[in-house]
Formats: sequence, C-alpha cells, structure tokens
Amino acid sequence: MKRDNRLLQILVLLVAVIGLIAGCSSAQPLPATPESASTNLPAPMAANTAHVTDLADAVADMAAEPESTTCCRGRPTGYGPTPTLTPSAAAASASQFDVSIWAPVAGFLEQQTLLANADVLDEVNFFWYSLGAGGGIEGGIMASQALQVAREAGLRVVPSIVNGGFDAQRVSLVVNDPVRRAQHIADILALIDANGYDGIDIDYESLDPADRDAFSLFVEELAAALHAEGKWLSIAVHAKTDDAGAWGGAAAQDWARLGAAVDAFKIMTYDYHNGVSEAGPIAPLDWVDAVLSYAATVVPPEKTWMGVPVYGYNWTGARGQSLNWRQALQLAEQQGAQPQRDPASGELTFSYDDGRHTVWFSDGETLAGRLALLREKHPNVAGIAIWPLGGEDPANWAAIRAALE
Repeated sequence: MKRDNRLLQILVLLVAVIGLIAGCSSAQPLPATPESASTNLPAPMAANTAHVTDLADAVADMAAEPESTTCCRGRPTGYGPTPTLTPSAAAASASQFDVSIWAPVAGFLEQQTLLANADVLDEVNFFWYSLGAGGGIEGGIMASQALQVAREAGLRVVPSIVNGGFDAQRVSLVVNDPVRRAQHIADILALIDANGYDGIDIDYESLDPADRDAFSLFVEELAAALHAEGKWLSIAVHAKTDDAGAWGGAAAQDWARLGAAVDAFKIMTYDYHNGVSEAGPIAPLDWVDAVLSYAATVVPPEKTWMGVPVYGYNWTGARGQSLNWRQALQLAEQQGAQPQRDPASGELTFSYDDGRHTVWFSDGETLAGRLALLREKHPNVAGIAIWPLGGEDPANWAAIRAALE
C-alpha cells in the first residue's frame, strides 16, 4: 500500500512522542525478560543455515514485558477461499512489489522508522512469539505503542512465531501428532483473534528432514483455517537452489507444498556467509538470482518474496558477530578503515587489526543493486522481506522509493 498520509503520520508521531515522555522509549532500561517469554539462545549452526542474526540478542533489546497475551492473490483450491481484499491490500497488489519488515526490536526509534516509511511499507512482522518446548505459544505484545503506530499507519500486522532456539524437536512434537497439531492451529487462531492481527508469519527454522511431510501438512491445515477467517499466512523459508538444498534445514521444507498453501512465501536470501562461517558477502547477487530462479519453478512468483539483509558481520576467523549499518560505520571510523564495495554483491567490506577482523555489511546502494536484480530478472516476484528493523541505512528507504517509481 503506497499512500500519502503525512497528516496521519504527524498525528501518530505526536502520540509516539507522548509515549517517549512517559518512559516508553527503547532508550529506557529494559525490564527483565518474563518467564513466559522464550529466552533460549540459538545454538551454533553450520554455515548457510538459519537466517536470524543473533535472534536472542535482538529480542533481548525489546521491551520484554508482555502487555497482552492474547489481503491476498489468487491461489489454488484446497486451502480455503482467497480472503477478500481490503482496500489497503488491493492497493498493495497494484504496486510493483510489496515491502515487509521483520521487527525484532520495536522501540521509539523503530516506531519512527515505521511511521516515516509507511508510504512504502505494507506489512510488519513483530518478533513477539515463540513455540515453546511444551508446544504452547509463548510471549505477548511487547510494545503496544509500536502496534498502534503500525495500525494507524495502515500496515498489515502479521507477527512472527519462531521455534525457540531453532529447536527442531519442539516443531517435530507438534506437527507429527494430530492432536497437538490441531491444538497449535487453534492456539494461533485464538492469538490472532484476541489481538486483532491480520495473520501470522511462521518462522520455524533448522527442522529435521524427516519432518518434511508433517510440517507441510501443518502449514496446509493452518492455511485452510486462517483463510476460512479471512486471515493472511506468511512463511519464512531457507534459501536453496534445488529441492534438496545444501543442508537439512533447507531439505525439510517442501517448497511446492508450502508455496501452494501460503499467501507470502518469504525466502531468506541471506547468510550465505554467516556467524559460523568464514568471512564473505552475506548475499552474493548471483546466488540470490539462482535461488529466485529455482523458486520460480516450484512456487508462483506472485507469492514469492525476496529476503533482503540490511545488517552485517564482524568476523574473527570463522566466527562472526552481527552488527547493523550504523555500528559498521562507527567501527570503520574508529579503526581508520575505508570500506570498499564488492562488485559481486554490492556489499561493503573492510578489515582491521592487521587483518584479524573482517567486516561485511549492506547500505542503501547495496539494496538498490538487489532491487535492480529483482526488476531485471525477476519482475513478477511479489515483494521484498527486510531483516531486520533497526539501525539500517536511511538510504534504504530512498532506494525502495526509487524502485517503486
């Protein structure tokens, strides 16, 4: 949905400022994470595995005290009727591509970003929920002001559910048991209904290939239940260039079945090099092209979303620490380093401490290159899914606006 809502933005910004004065700013000291919220740290993973960059650290930056616990293109038959398009969704589908953003942090600055860029944003995925070890949904609304900002800006609110610690076993226990599977679907529907969400984003990663069929069945049944209520289903999937993929987590996802069931098929086209690999570009353009080309053979491009990284890593050997664009620039200045642009990925890179540290990160020019790839080679892809909200280059939004003109 691309709209001119400057007056609305000003009004919502005034509300946000009042919230800041009241002590709701993300700059305030954070309360302890509640016992009901997932606090499991992701276990170290093999190269080219999970997409989420230091998720536990990112989630710890949120205001952690839950304040509450409690659209679509044509689709094949079999998963419920296509939900009726709302005016905002209809406007979005008429644009060149839609834009969503995963929000592990939703403080005052992040709310300002959502507000200032509501004219090019369509959907926000707050990281407020996780699948617990017992099969229940843990977490709650962690920033009611952010939720209000998103709604008043007209964004589709589709929070994510993550399998805590990227634990495959907790997903396996749910999807392989018909009773637990039905209960999990009922819990998701109740969560959406209680909070007035527009749908749900399933981000279950690093699954066991043995659970491939059971996971597909879960998504198909969830899709049918959501569409019966006119709700949206989004899913995050690992990038791969063939059905088997390069590792078990990618093999566990049957793109043909998942893509047929969901409304938004978001491919995590990043972490080609990651926190447990050697240093290198996070999303080389030729690899992204290959992933999207394969996707087009099994999933309708009109449902496919290209994942967009706006973060970076600081590597020491084969271990990388995530950082955002702002932190990368500050580090380069502190170390007297001059970032150089890699032509194969469009990303920036520099080294310091006699080469013991190597940094790769993305900026607005990087994103412009990714959008050019999308326009030139994959013009029918539905949208882009940005990871993550917070600390990104403001020029990213100018690049998106330019691509939508």
